[in-house]
Amino acid sequence: MRKKIFLIITLAIIISKAIYPALADNVVVKANKQKYNEADKLMTFEGNVKVDFDNISIKSPKAFLKTGQDGKPQAATFIQGAEAIKIDEKSKSTVKANIIKVSILENKIKANGNTSSAIFENKTPTVTIKADEQEFDMDSNIITAVGNVVIDYQDIKTNSDSAKIKVDESGKPKLVNLVGSARVAQGKNIVNATNLLFNPVSNELIATGNAKSETILDDMTQVTIWSDYQQFDQTSNTLITSGRVKIVYKDYIATGPKAIFLPDAKTKKPNKILFMGRSKIQEGSRIVEADKLEMTVEPKTFTTEGNVRSQFTQVSGLKNSKPKTNNKKPSAHEDVYDFSDSKSESN
Repeated sequence: MRKKIFLIITLAIIISKAIYPALADNVVVKANKQKYNEADKLMTFEGNVKVDFDNISIKSPKAFLKTGQDGKPQAATFIQGAEAIKIDEKSKSTVKANIIKVSILENKIKANGNTSSAIFENKTPTVTIKADEQEFDMDSNIITAVGNVVIDYQDIKTNSDSAKIKVDESGKPKLVNLVGSARVAQGKNIVNATNLLFNPVSNELIATGNAKSETILDDMTQVTIWSDYQQFDQTSNTLITSGRVKIVYKDYIATGPKAIFLPDAKTKKPNKILFMGRSKIQEGSRIVEADKLEMTVEPKTFTTEGNVRSQFTQVSGLKNSKPKTNNKKPSAHEDVYDFSDSKSESN
Protein backbone atom coordinates (compact mmCIF):
# COMPACT_ATOMS: atom_id res chain seq x y z
CA MET A 1 0.00 0.00 0.00
CA ARG A 2 2.83 2.41 0.84
CA LYS A 3 4.50 1.61 -2.46
CA LYS A 4 1.27 2.32 -4.35
CA ILE A 5 0.73 5.62 -2.57
CA PHE A 6 4.35 6.59 -3.13
CA LEU A 7 4.03 5.80 -6.85
CA ILE A 8 0.92 8.00 -7.18
CA ILE A 9 2.58 10.90 -5.38
CA THR A 10 5.82 10.53 -7.36
CA LEU A 11 3.97 10.38 -10.67
CA ALA A 12 1.86 13.40 -9.73
CA ILE A 13 4.98 15.44 -8.99
CA ILE A 14 6.70 14.35 -12.22
CA ILE A 15 3.74 15.14 -14.43
CA SER A 16 2.81 18.40 -12.76
CA LYS A 17 6.35 19.81 -12.92
CA ALA A 18 7.75 18.28 -16.09
CA ILE A 19 4.76 17.67 -18.36
CA TYR A 20 2.09 20.26 -17.73
CA PRO A 21 3.73 23.22 -16.04
CA ALA A 22 1.30 25.62 -17.68
CA LEU A 23 -1.79 23.49 -17.22
CA ALA A 24 -1.79 22.21 -13.68
CA ASP A 25 -0.15 22.41 -10.30
CA ASN A 26 -1.18 18.89 -9.33
CA VAL A 27 -1.83 15.67 -11.27
CA VAL A 28 -3.21 12.48 -9.76
CA VAL A 29 -3.24 9.06 -11.45
CA LYS A 30 -5.48 6.39 -9.99
CA ALA A 31 -5.77 2.75 -11.04
CA ASN A 32 -6.50 -0.69 -9.62
CA LYS A 33 -3.03 -1.87 -10.61
CA GLN A 34 0.20 -0.05 -11.39
CA LYS A 35 3.70 -1.21 -12.28
CA TYR A 36 6.96 0.27 -13.57
CA ASN A 37 9.44 -1.33 -16.01
CA GLU A 38 12.83 0.31 -15.50
CA ALA A 39 14.40 -1.25 -18.61
CA ASP A 40 11.65 0.03 -20.93
CA LYS A 41 11.12 3.24 -18.99
CA LEU A 42 7.42 2.38 -19.03
CA MET A 43 4.69 2.77 -16.42
CA THR A 44 1.58 0.60 -16.83
CA PHE A 45 -1.79 1.27 -15.21
CA GLU A 46 -4.71 -1.17 -15.32
CA GLY A 47 -8.30 -1.15 -14.10
CA ASN A 48 -10.38 2.04 -13.76
CA VAL A 49 -7.49 4.26 -14.78
CA LYS A 50 -8.18 7.93 -14.19
CA VAL A 51 -5.85 10.88 -14.64
CA ASP A 52 -6.88 14.28 -13.24
CA PHE A 53 -4.98 17.50 -13.88
CA ASP A 54 -6.20 21.05 -13.90
CA ASN A 55 -9.77 20.87 -15.33
CA ILE A 56 -9.09 17.75 -17.43
CA SER A 57 -9.85 14.10 -16.66
CA ILE A 58 -8.85 11.10 -18.79
CA LYS A 59 -10.34 7.66 -18.16
CA SER A 60 -9.62 4.24 -19.66
CA PRO A 61 -9.33 0.57 -18.64
CA LYS A 62 -5.58 0.62 -19.31
CA ALA A 63 -2.84 3.20 -19.83
CA PHE A 64 0.91 3.52 -20.38
CA LEU A 65 3.33 6.31 -19.52
CA LYS A 66 6.63 6.40 -21.39
CA THR A 67 9.61 8.25 -19.89
CA GLY A 68 12.91 9.29 -21.44
CA GLN A 69 16.45 8.56 -20.30
CA ASP A 70 16.30 11.61 -18.10
CA GLY A 71 13.25 10.19 -16.35
CA LYS A 72 10.91 12.83 -17.70
CA PRO A 73 7.63 11.60 -19.24
CA GLN A 74 7.39 11.76 -23.01
CA ALA A 75 4.00 10.28 -23.90
CA ALA A 76 0.90 8.76 -22.35
CA THR A 77 -1.35 6.23 -24.09
CA PHE A 78 -4.86 5.29 -22.99
CA ILE A 79 -6.33 2.16 -24.60
CA GLN A 80 -9.36 -0.16 -24.69
CA GLY A 81 -11.84 2.71 -24.91
CA ALA A 82 -10.70 6.06 -23.56
CA GLU A 83 -12.46 9.30 -22.73
CA ALA A 84 -11.07 12.75 -22.02
CA ILE A 85 -13.21 15.43 -20.38
CA LYS A 86 -12.42 19.11 -19.97
CA ILE A 87 -14.76 21.26 -17.88
CA ASP A 88 -14.67 25.05 -18.03
CA GLU A 89 -16.82 27.58 -16.27
CA LYS A 90 -19.54 27.62 -18.95
CA SER A 91 -18.68 24.72 -21.24
CA LYS A 92 -17.56 21.11 -21.32
CA SER A 93 -15.48 19.29 -23.96
CA THR A 94 -15.24 15.53 -24.42
CA VAL A 95 -13.21 13.17 -26.59
CA LYS A 96 -13.95 9.46 -26.91
CA ALA A 97 -11.92 6.91 -28.88
CA ASN A 98 -10.51 3.42 -28.84
CA ILE A 99 -7.09 4.91 -28.14
CA ILE A 100 -6.07 8.35 -26.88
CA LYS A 101 -2.40 9.37 -27.02
CA VAL A 102 -0.92 12.41 -25.29
CA SER A 103 2.41 13.64 -26.66
CA ILE A 104 4.21 15.66 -24.02
CA LEU A 105 7.02 16.72 -26.35
CA GLU A 106 4.71 17.92 -29.14
CA ASN A 107 1.91 19.11 -26.84
CA LYS A 108 -0.67 17.18 -28.85
CA ILE A 109 -3.54 14.82 -28.10
CA LYS A 110 -4.36 12.17 -30.72
CA ALA A 111 -7.43 9.93 -30.78
CA ASN A 112 -7.65 6.79 -32.93
CA GLY A 113 -10.55 4.52 -33.78
CA ASN A 114 -14.24 5.52 -33.69
CA THR A 115 -13.36 8.97 -32.42
CA SER A 116 -16.05 11.34 -31.22
CA SER A 117 -15.51 14.77 -29.71
CA ALA A 118 -18.08 17.28 -28.52
CA ILE A 119 -18.39 20.72 -26.96
CA PHE A 120 -21.28 21.34 -24.57
CA GLU A 121 -22.86 24.56 -23.38
CA ASN A 122 -25.44 24.29 -20.61
CA LYS A 123 -25.36 20.51 -21.05
CA THR A 124 -26.33 20.86 -24.72
CA PRO A 125 -23.84 19.81 -27.44
CA THR A 126 -23.08 22.72 -29.76
CA VAL A 127 -20.35 21.01 -31.81
CA THR A 128 -19.72 17.30 -32.42
CA ILE A 129 -16.94 15.79 -34.55
CA LYS A 130 -16.78 12.14 -35.60
CA ALA A 131 -13.90 10.64 -37.58
CA ASP A 132 -11.52 7.69 -37.82
CA GLU A 133 -8.77 9.83 -36.29
CA GLN A 134 -8.58 13.19 -34.53
CA GLU A 135 -5.61 15.21 -33.35
CA PHE A 136 -5.64 18.34 -31.20
CA ASP A 137 -2.63 20.65 -31.28
CA MET A 138 -2.74 22.50 -27.96
CA ASP A 139 -0.24 25.13 -29.14
CA SER A 140 -2.17 26.19 -32.26
CA ASN A 141 -5.67 25.22 -31.08
CA ILE A 142 -6.23 23.27 -34.31
CA ILE A 143 -8.18 20.01 -34.50
CA THR A 144 -7.31 17.73 -37.43
CA ALA A 145 -9.83 15.02 -38.28
CA VAL A 146 -9.14 12.30 -40.86
CA GLY A 147 -11.38 9.63 -42.36
CA ASN A 148 -15.18 9.73 -42.69
CA VAL A 149 -15.37 13.11 -40.99
CA VAL A 150 -18.83 14.25 -39.83
CA ILE A 151 -19.30 17.61 -38.07
CA ASP A 152 -22.51 18.91 -36.52
CA TYR A 153 -22.54 22.59 -35.60
CA GLN A 154 -25.82 24.23 -34.64
CA ASP A 155 -28.08 23.56 -37.66
CA ILE A 156 -25.15 22.75 -39.99
CA LYS A 157 -23.98 19.23 -40.84
CA THR A 158 -20.81 18.54 -42.83
CA ASN A 159 -19.14 15.48 -44.39
CA SER A 160 -15.62 15.23 -45.80
CA ASP A 161 -12.56 13.01 -46.14
CA SER A 162 -10.62 15.21 -43.73
CA ALA A 163 -10.99 18.50 -41.88
CA LYS A 164 -9.06 21.13 -39.94
CA ILE A 165 -10.93 23.10 -37.29
CA LYS A 166 -9.46 26.20 -35.67
CA VAL A 167 -11.04 26.77 -32.25
CA ASP A 168 -10.89 29.62 -29.75
CA GLU A 169 -9.95 29.31 -26.08
CA SER A 170 -13.46 28.15 -25.16
CA GLY A 171 -13.40 25.45 -27.85
CA LYS A 172 -15.79 27.16 -30.26
CA PRO A 173 -14.89 26.81 -33.97
CA LYS A 174 -13.41 29.90 -35.63
CA LEU A 175 -12.55 28.37 -39.02
CA VAL A 176 -13.47 25.00 -40.53
CA ASN A 177 -11.64 23.65 -43.61
CA LEU A 178 -13.20 20.56 -45.21
CA VAL A 179 -11.02 18.69 -47.71
CA GLY A 180 -12.04 15.96 -50.14
CA SER A 181 -15.65 15.12 -51.14
CA ALA A 182 -16.84 17.93 -48.89
CA ARG A 183 -20.53 18.51 -48.22
CA VAL A 184 -22.39 21.08 -46.11
CA ALA A 185 -26.12 20.90 -45.42
CA GLN A 186 -28.08 23.63 -43.67
CA GLY A 187 -31.86 23.80 -43.79
CA LYS A 188 -32.91 23.79 -47.45
CA ASN A 189 -29.37 24.40 -48.73
CA ILE A 190 -26.79 21.78 -49.74
CA VAL A 191 -23.27 22.54 -51.01
CA ASN A 192 -20.82 19.98 -52.43
CA ALA A 193 -17.23 20.67 -53.53
CA THR A 194 -13.71 19.33 -53.43
CA ASN A 195 -12.88 21.80 -50.65
CA LEU A 196 -15.12 23.87 -48.38
CA LEU A 197 -13.98 26.65 -46.05
CA PHE A 198 -16.51 27.79 -43.44
CA ASN A 199 -16.08 30.79 -41.14
CA PRO A 200 -18.66 30.64 -38.29
CA VAL A 201 -17.60 34.11 -37.10
CA SER A 202 -18.29 35.95 -40.38
CA ASN A 203 -20.89 33.36 -41.48
CA GLU A 204 -19.19 32.84 -44.85
CA LEU A 205 -18.72 29.66 -46.86
CA ILE A 206 -16.27 29.25 -49.76
CA ALA A 207 -16.52 26.21 -52.06
CA THR A 208 -13.75 25.40 -54.55
CA GLY A 209 -13.36 22.59 -57.08
CA ASN A 210 -16.44 21.16 -58.83
CA ALA A 211 -18.74 23.17 -56.58
CA LYS A 212 -22.45 22.36 -56.67
CA SER A 213 -25.09 24.05 -54.56
CA GLU A 214 -28.79 23.23 -54.30
CA THR A 215 -31.40 25.52 -52.76
CA ILE A 216 -35.09 24.83 -52.18
CA LEU A 217 -37.13 28.02 -52.49
CA ASP A 218 -40.32 28.88 -50.62
CA ASP A 219 -42.48 27.55 -53.48
CA MET A 220 -40.56 24.23 -53.17
CA THR A 221 -38.83 24.68 -56.54
CA GLN A 222 -35.11 24.04 -56.69
CA VAL A 223 -32.21 26.16 -57.92
CA THR A 224 -29.04 24.21 -58.75
CA ILE A 225 -25.71 25.94 -59.38
CA TRP A 226 -22.48 24.40 -60.71
CA SER A 227 -19.17 26.30 -60.91
CA ASP A 228 -15.48 26.15 -60.04
CA TYR A 229 -15.83 28.65 -57.19
CA GLN A 230 -18.72 29.70 -54.95
CA GLN A 231 -18.74 32.14 -52.06
CA PHE A 232 -21.76 32.41 -49.75
CA ASP A 233 -22.30 35.32 -47.40
CA GLN A 234 -25.14 34.19 -45.15
CA THR A 235 -25.34 37.54 -43.38
CA SER A 236 -26.21 39.42 -46.58
CA ASN A 237 -27.72 36.30 -48.21
CA THR A 238 -25.64 36.66 -51.38
CA LEU A 239 -23.77 34.13 -53.52
CA ILE A 240 -20.82 34.84 -55.85
CA THR A 241 -19.90 32.17 -58.40
CA SER A 242 -17.20 32.03 -61.05
CA GLY A 243 -15.65 29.57 -63.47
CA ARG A 244 -17.92 27.59 -65.81
CA VAL A 245 -21.09 28.71 -64.06
CA LYS A 246 -24.28 26.78 -64.83
CA ILE A 247 -27.62 27.54 -63.15
CA VAL A 248 -30.80 25.50 -63.57
CA TYR A 249 -34.13 26.92 -62.36
CA LYS A 250 -37.42 25.44 -63.59
CA ASP A 251 -37.15 25.54 -67.42
CA TYR A 252 -34.22 28.01 -67.36
CA ILE A 253 -30.69 26.79 -68.03
CA ALA A 254 -28.17 29.63 -67.80
CA THR A 255 -24.38 29.52 -68.28
CA GLY A 256 -21.59 32.07 -68.09
CA PRO A 257 -18.16 32.89 -66.64
CA LYS A 258 -19.46 34.62 -63.48
CA ALA A 259 -22.76 35.19 -61.65
CA ILE A 260 -24.09 36.78 -58.46
CA PHE A 261 -27.22 35.61 -56.63
CA LEU A 262 -28.77 38.61 -54.83
CA PRO A 263 -31.62 38.81 -52.30
CA ASP A 264 -34.84 40.79 -52.69
CA ALA A 265 -34.60 44.21 -51.04
CA LYS A 266 -37.78 43.66 -49.02
CA THR A 267 -37.91 39.92 -48.27
CA LYS A 268 -34.09 39.49 -48.02
CA LYS A 269 -34.52 36.13 -49.75
CA PRO A 270 -32.52 35.11 -52.88
CA ASN A 271 -34.40 36.43 -55.91
CA LYS A 272 -32.12 37.85 -58.63
CA ILE A 273 -29.18 36.33 -60.55
CA LEU A 274 -26.82 38.61 -62.48
CA PHE A 275 -24.47 37.05 -65.08
CA MET A 276 -21.32 38.95 -66.04
CA GLY A 277 -19.40 38.29 -69.21
CA ARG A 278 -20.70 36.58 -72.33
CA SER A 279 -23.57 34.44 -71.01
CA LYS A 280 -26.30 32.20 -72.37
CA ILE A 281 -29.78 31.20 -71.21
CA GLN A 282 -32.05 28.52 -72.61
CA GLU A 283 -35.82 28.45 -72.14
CA GLY A 284 -37.48 25.58 -73.96
CA SER A 285 -36.51 25.83 -77.63
CA ARG A 286 -35.11 29.37 -77.35
CA ILE A 287 -31.44 30.11 -76.60
CA VAL A 288 -30.34 33.70 -75.92
CA GLU A 289 -26.74 34.94 -75.65
CA ALA A 290 -25.71 38.38 -74.40
CA ASP A 291 -23.02 40.40 -72.66
CA LYS A 292 -25.33 40.88 -69.67
CA LEU A 293 -27.99 38.52 -68.36
CA GLU A 294 -30.37 39.03 -65.46
CA MET A 295 -32.70 36.35 -64.08
CA THR A 296 -35.48 36.97 -61.55
CA VAL A 297 -37.09 34.23 -59.50
CA GLU A 298 -40.25 36.12 -58.47
CA PRO A 299 -41.66 37.08 -60.87
CA LYS A 300 -39.98 34.52 -63.14
CA THR A 301 -38.36 36.61 -65.89
CA PHE A 302 -35.03 37.22 -67.57
CA THR A 303 -33.59 40.17 -69.47
CA THR A 304 -30.50 40.42 -71.68
CA GLU A 305 -28.45 43.36 -72.97
CA GLY A 306 -25.46 43.88 -75.23
CA ASN A 307 -24.86 42.00 -78.51
CA VAL A 308 -27.94 39.86 -77.96
CA ARG A 309 -28.21 36.79 -80.16
CA SER A 310 -31.29 34.51 -80.04
CA GLN A 311 -31.73 31.04 -81.48
CA PHE A 312 -34.90 29.00 -81.90
CA THR A 313 -34.32 25.27 -82.24
CA GLN A 314 -36.73 22.64 -83.59
CA VAL A 315 -38.88 25.26 -85.34
CA SER A 316 -41.29 23.65 -87.82
CA GLY A 317 -42.79 25.23 -90.93
CA LEU A 318 -39.79 27.35 -91.90
CA LYS A 319 -38.71 27.25 -95.51
CA ASN A 320 -35.03 27.17 -94.67
CA SER A 321 -35.56 24.09 -92.51
CA LYS A 322 -36.70 21.79 -95.37
CA PRO A 323 -34.61 18.67 -96.00
CA LYS A 324 -32.04 18.86 -98.76
CA THR A 325 -32.62 17.16 -102.12
CA ASN A 326 -30.18 14.37 -101.22
CA ASN A 327 -32.73 13.22 -98.59
CA LYS A 328 -30.14 13.70 -95.88
CA LYS A 329 -31.78 14.64 -92.59
CA PRO A 330 -30.83 18.11 -91.35
CA SER A 331 -28.47 18.20 -88.43
CA ALA A 332 -29.30 20.04 -85.24
CA HIS A 333 -27.32 23.13 -86.22
CA GLU A 334 -29.02 23.30 -89.61
CA ASP A 335 -32.51 23.34 -88.08
CA VAL A 336 -32.01 26.68 -86.30
CA TYR A 337 -33.56 30.10 -86.83
CA ASP A 338 -31.27 32.95 -85.76
CA PHE A 339 -31.74 36.66 -85.31
CA SER A 340 -29.84 39.38 -83.47
CA ASP A 341 -30.98 42.36 -81.45
CA SER A 342 -29.61 44.88 -78.97
CA LYS A 343 -31.92 43.93 -76.07
CA SER A 344 -34.22 41.06 -75.24
CA GLU A 345 -36.69 40.43 -72.45
CA SER A 346 -38.73 37.35 -71.55
CA ASN A 347 -41.41 36.58 -69.02
